[in-house]
Amino acid sequence: MKKESDMNIFDATRKHYNAAGVHPTTDPDNPRSQFAVERYENHLPKLIRPGMRALDLGCNAGRFTFAMEEMGAIATGIDFAEIPLLHAKKVAAERKSRCQFNIGDMSALPYKANSFDLALLPQNNVYLSYQALENLTVQLKQILSNSGIFVVIMHDGLVKRAGEETFSERYDVRTGLIEGSRAIPDKGVYASPCYFWTIAFAKHIIEKHLPLEEVKQIDEHRFMLVFENKKGDEG
Repeated sequence: MKKESDMNIFDATRKHYNAAGVHPTTDPDNPRSQFAVERYENHLPKLIRPGMRALDLGCNAGRFTFAMEEMGAIATGIDFAEIPLLHAKKVAAERKSRCQFNIGDMSALPYKANSFDLALLPQNNVYLSYQALENLTVQLKQILSNSGIFVVIMHDGLVKRAGEETFSERYDVRTGLIEGSRAIPDKGVYASPCYFWTIAFAKHIIEKHLPLEEVKQIDEHRFMLVFENKKGDEG
């Protein structure tokens, strides 16, 4: 069950993503969006096996969903912003893609046990509170198959700000909440709150339920964490 603060974050995020619509850098049909996937071309394809059932958490217009399909996965994307999701469905129809796109959010995933072999969270953790990420992990423990993996791509807030004498943005030390806003041309200014995250925070929370398999540094302050669902180790 979502706390009121999580509901406020989700609602604000949904509003500004719907208002922003589909940008050239998020449109899977636009070459300007390919940088997001190409950044992980030496990492993500190594995790995907042919026929693997993959879930893109917070898929937006489907950049990673389509990319995982091209890598051999049977891919599904879920997002709570209707406008980008409608575009993803349009692209899927035009490509005759098998990708499926569902409306929903990470607080209550609409999937049965053992539905996926891989779940990808590509830098969307900033919109999840610490409790919300743990709730997501609990769901994934059921939704993922035995030995299924949870892949988290994230920035480390401390590494990103290394050398800074003070943080340019203030956050609530109890919750990690950072207040913010985003100006969208011709639409106005929208609330855009997020949370402060580090690798240590994410590991501590997720490892309560899914063991960490590896951490890879993608660039200066971007990391890929891979957790495995070892159901056979329970009890």
